[in-house]
Amino acid sequence: MQACTQEEVNKVMESAKSAQKLWAKTPLWKRAELLHKAAAILKDHKNPIADCLVKEIAKAAKDAATEVVRSGDLVSYCAEEGVRVLGEGKFLVSDSFPGNERTKYCLTSKIPLGIVLAIPPFNYPVNLSVSKIAPALIAGNSLVLKPPTQGAVSALHMIHCFHLAGFPKGVISCVTGKGSEIGDFLTMHPGVNCISFTGGDTGIAISKKAGMIPLQMELGGKDACIILEDADLDLASSSIVKGGFSYR
Repeated sequence: MQACTQEEVNKVMESAKSAQKLWAKTPLWKRAELLHKAAAILKDHKNPIADCLVKEIAKAAKDAATEVVRSGDLVSYCAEEGVRVLGEGKFLVSDSFPGNERTKYCLTSKIPLGIVLAIPPFNYPVNLSVSKIAPALIAGNSLVLKPPTQGAVSALHMIHCFHLAGFPKGVISCVTGKGSEIGDFLTMHPGVNCISFTGGDTGIAISKKAGMIPLQMELGGKDACIILEDADLDLASSSIVKGGFSYR
């Protein structure tokens, strides 16, 4: 697979920055419409994407197909929730704190951050990509995806579905390569306005290097396990084994 150079990453970032300015002005209903279209196309491409998951990360065929379908469902869900949450503003009245009469009103609403860098893990390269992509896009951000080395082809197939849906050029992009070669360059890139990362200890290194930008981290979410005194030990032990050694 093609590994992006730092120069190519810069070009992607420039394109994402330019595209985001126009995308933020795109009506909310239009953003949602494109996400629903991408979700449908993603489901239509279930079989080839699932085949990639099987070959790349040895995921069971049934689980691979399920991942693609529920990824499409998640994209549609984010589109609906985005319209609900972002479609309303909030009023703040001026006498809510001392020193002012109720003569002024302030309307607050959410605005996009800019470029979101998404870094998903190898075990769910499609589902844990769209869980970052869809919320970012509906909110008016552009997104740059850095898929895992194992799972990159599956992720590229998924990104292609968004392109087929008609998203403007530069709004959603994918850069491939080893984290050891372009990882730090990406996470420390001055064009990035937010990082969403799912993985393990690497997240600590990212948070130290990223600077003063918003971070969304899911680090080792399945590691903790608490068994209470009244637990069914047979059920608990089998569930621990399943959670530790399956794609969860």
